[in-house]
Amino acid sequence: MLEKPLARRLPGIRNCLWVSSFALFLFLPSFALLAGDSSDPDAGPRTDNSAVQATFLDDLTVTATLSERTLEDTPGSIDVIGAAEIAELGYTGIADLVRFTPGVYVEGDLSRLGTSGFNIRGIGGNRVLTQIDGIPTAEQFDFGPFSVTQYSIDLDTLESAEIVRSAGSALYGSDALGGVVSLVTRSPRSYLGGEAQYFSLRGGYDSRATETSESLVYARGNDIWQGSIVFTHRDGAELDNQGDIATEDFTRTEPNPIDRRQDNALLKIGRTGASSQLDVSLEWFDGKTETEVLSGRNPGSPFGSAVRDFDALDTQERQRLSVEQSLVPQNPVADSLIWRAFWQQADTEQDTDEIREGSLGLSDRDGLLAFDQETLGLEVEARKGLGSSGKQSLTYGIALQQDTFDQLRDRSEVVIGSGAPVPTSLVFPTKYFPESEVQEIGAFIQTELELWNGRLRLIPGVRYDSYDLDANQGDAVFLNGNPGTPEPADITDDAISPKLGAVLSLSNELSFFAQYARGFRAPPMSAVNNGFTNQGGGYRTLANPELEPETSDNLEIGLRGNFSRGSFSIVGFENRFDDFIETVFLGFDPREGLVEFQPQNINEVEISGLEIAADLRLGQSWRWRAAYSLIDGDNVTAEEPLESIAPPTLVTGLRFSRPDSLWGLQGTATLVSSKSASDLPTDSTQFRPPSSETFDLAAWITLSPRITLQATAWNLTDETFWQWTYVRGRDATSSTLDRYTNPGRSFGLQARFTF
Repeated sequence: MLEKPLARRLPGIRNCLWVSSFALFLFLPSFALLAGDSSDPDAGPRTDNSAVQATFLDDLTVTATLSERTLEDTPGSIDVIGAAEIAELGYTGIADLVRFTPGVYVEGDLSRLGTSGFNIRGIGGNRVLTQIDGIPTAEQFDFGPFSVTQYSIDLDTLESAEIVRSAGSALYGSDALGGVVSLVTRSPRSYLGGEAQYFSLRGGYDSRATETSESLVYARGNDIWQGSIVFTHRDGAELDNQGDIATEDFTRTEPNPIDRRQDNALLKIGRTGASSQLDVSLEWFDGKTETEVLSGRNPGSPFGSAVRDFDALDTQERQRLSVEQSLVPQNPVADSLIWRAFWQQADTEQDTDEIREGSLGLSDRDGLLAFDQETLGLEVEARKGLGSSGKQSLTYGIALQQDTFDQLRDRSEVVIGSGAPVPTSLVFPTKYFPESEVQEIGAFIQTELELWNGRLRLIPGVRYDSYDLDANQGDAVFLNGNPGTPEPADITDDAISPKLGAVLSLSNELSFFAQYARGFRAPPMSAVNNGFTNQGGGYRTLANPELEPETSDNLEIGLRGNFSRGSFSIVGFENRFDDFIETVFLGFDPREGLVEFQPQNINEVEISGLEIAADLRLGQSWRWRAAYSLIDGDNVTAEEPLESIAPPTLVTGLRFSRPDSLWGLQGTATLVSSKSASDLPTDSTQFRPPSSETFDLAAWITLSPRITLQATAWNLTDETFWQWTYVRGRDATSSTLDRYTNPGRSFGLQARFTF
């Protein structure tokens, strides 16, 4: 039998949790002294101290419980990244956004397609719900050479990002199996700050991808009407790495030449009434990436033609229209109410052009892979106070969402000169799944209770979700392109997702919290009706309409301390996932002469870990922060370690900021442990990145009330290092591992002019 994941390694995460907890308790008196904590047991709450300086536990979150509360008062682990941090530290992409949140990473492809989505505690892809202004982003889709990213957004438009590190299905339904990432864009009121109008121009440069960016913001309004428009343009090249082989074939380790362009526009209009706030948002994103895939050139083999030239054009477009209104009806049903209606269209295309050499001579092969998703949704959320004290409340709501998915794969190849078609055993056009419509209906209820004079806060909740997949049984392109594939199936399923959170105040400064949360993810339409046959390659994938939903049980316990000048948090968690859907090998079908694969519910996964965070104010100008994560995971079904787990990571930073905020700087160190052989299957030949230590420096200055400058230097020591989420799956004997290294010493500059 497989040993329990927390006890398998020495010292083991469970042992480490107990040791760390004991050490932290021993450290508390010293921490309290440094933090300037009062020793008077009858002293008032920490928030009554006029000298209080905010720490990370004072950050506000809405995503975790749907009500605004500080992290200190919230059960579970949540990270909040604000607009000030994004601007002062020069964040330009989501990889920067989560750099101070160990245990949270981005996944994707450094060489061409870029980042695809978030990984929280070893769980990524569509198992993590990502939303922008409360609206779910498009799904991530990967099949063979095709990869669709979850979303696209410019960080310059963000007000904040909130990351919930545990299942959020009790409030958000399917796809919140492993956590929630909520991105909130700035409102006109945020820009105006009580003024009549606001106008700013920002220019930036990032040497990591030789990227220039320009952003324009204009906002105008009064006490009733407010409006803002943000437009951002980016031009860039390939992301740098530490490779130094510049060959023009598959042995290349330098980045392939890339030309990138992105445009993002966000229009918001708001109306403020006596007891209501109405907001309308219109967003448009357009991105194009042209790649000369030099590393895709190869000499061919006895079974295929040689690739002499390879060019790719990847495009991504997204449009969003949303209307949101908050009301204060003050009736027996609700004290406050929010409704939101939205429409979103996300389209991705990947075009390739190859010059090949085969038995017929030189040929020109053009390929197209496309993925489209249209989303319609309506959400209503109400909140009602219970009792005369106002310390109890009830939150409830309903959510309806309809997604329409479609996909296409097409290819043509002709002999150069004669124009004669090159024979192929594949049928084109084809699809990996039929056109599908997915409808989801969810209803939730959550109670917030305060007991023992407010010392104990309980937050129980439960959600019911119904899921309906309606596939187009008459999709001729899908059926013609996949001979022998059964008629597409429709499925209906449902799930109940409970949660229970508790926060116990041990004193004015210390609190204990615990939370259980159930998560689920409905079977994706691309797995239920998956179909692809490659007669020439001798394989095919089969549909599986019998798939069950993926589920998770998540338990967190933690201790927090919030003193007058510092705070800390220590969290232990254990998450269990069942019925993971993976494509498995079925064997050889002698009747068809094909090797077969099929999506199935196979994996039981256990992930456990420890997370520690600390924040200390050293006088009026200095601030020290640190965060550490140690995560262990096992594929219980296969009786082997889970490969998606990143190595232990420590991030620490020292910040200086003048009391008048005219200028400041921050140095940040990121220390990542090497990937241990015991963290991989026994027979694994994967490359295990060595440990790394990288150092960054950021500085900002306000030259005048209208001009601010920001500069960042990354990887000051020019360290050669690999990030596990990018290099995972690469063989240790590969001669091109340097292709997947992160950028060396780099710098960025930003200048903002406000009028």
